[in-house]
Amino acid sequence: MDKPAIEGGKPVRSEYLPYGRHYVTDEDISEVVKVLKSDWLTTGPEVPAFESEISEYVGSPYVRAVSSGTAALICGVGACGVGKGDEVITTPLSFAGTTNAVIFWGAKPVFVDINPNTLNIDPERLYNAITPKTKGVLILHYGGHPAEMDEITEICKVKDFCLIEDCAHALGATYKGKMAGTFGDAGCFSTHPVKHIATGEGGFVTLKDESKAEWVELFRNQGIDTSTLKRHGSQNIHRYQITELGYNFRMSDIQAALGRSQLKRHNDNLKKRRELAGLYDDRLSGMEGISTPTREPYVEDAYHLYPIMLDLSMIRVDRDYIIRALRAEGIGATLHYPAIHTLEWHRKNLGYKEGDFPTCEEVCRRILTLPIYQQMDEEDINDVITALNKVLRFYRR
Repeated sequence: MDKPAIEGGKPVRSEYLPYGRHYVTDEDISEVVKVLKSDWLTTGPEVPAFESEISEYVGSPYVRAVSSGTAALICGVGACGVGKGDEVITTPLSFAGTTNAVIFWGAKPVFVDINPNTLNIDPERLYNAITPKTKGVLILHYGGHPAEMDEITEICKVKDFCLIEDCAHALGATYKGKMAGTFGDAGCFSTHPVKHIATGEGGFVTLKDESKAEWVELFRNQGIDTSTLKRHGSQNIHRYQITELGYNFRMSDIQAALGRSQLKRHNDNLKKRRELAGLYDDRLSGMEGISTPTREPYVEDAYHLYPIMLDLSMIRVDRDYIIRALRAEGIGATLHYPAIHTLEWHRKNLGYKEGDFPTCEEVCRRILTLPIYQQMDEEDINDVITALNKVLRFYRR
């Protein structure tokens, strides 16, 4: 039996394979250089052009680009009128930015447990968490697999709740043929480097309602009622008014140009990610000690993540040690995510405790994510499988 690298053995790979990586081409660089040589590094024509192209791709009538995925969530929640004293039902299995966007507006995030198969919010538990203070629902399409939108949208329709989709993982994912980000009042996307399209930092909000889009446009630009682009030129008025309290959540033209260039390749990116996931499915089928993702037949997964679940009863170490052992082999396994209600600040300030959401907590003890991004190839997948087999066999009970 081969000794794992963490125990002094030879690693599977000499070059580290991260869980995700941005992909920037010469064409991307050329488009960014054009902006750098132009008159507009920010608040110029690239941002509305990016918004228009995203609108066409996703099928949303209104898109507003912002400075990060978290900024998109803050804008999406704010556009729905969530405020102090309100409750928003959400998932404890996400990045903290999902919850923090609710807290930003003085509202209370109300966690409900997850479906153990899809790892998305459980619609039945969501319904049972409704109180007179419930203002809306904020869901995540975990890993790129859409949540159960039929049940969730029906609940929101009947109860007259706003619905915000955290689509940070899900650009291009579909549920029964409909794009993620088009079900709710707001869809909130990220363009962080490990996401499907990368702009360094950035994000955007998809919206159905023109008035909400107008509010986001004001809010992301300090509440100023006209853009710099509209005020530019000898024939335009120089004055502006502030009509809302806002912040600087703007995306720059540099970022937008990179996003526009990357969007041209997005379908190829999705295709490659799905092919890689298929290779994982095939290679991992029947491997003792793990289970692979559940996918409903009516969804198309965007595969931001490829999570697996460990059977801890079959190994002598915990999940964190397995991650460290895989990293020693050159495989960038990681965790998505620690349960939000167990994080120090959230535990102290939101009143939740360990044991409140047993399904989520059990998942968070067992889950790890394997590398998946479009530059990977079959040899990389084989290295991941070799390392996983090596580590699990060594630590088997």
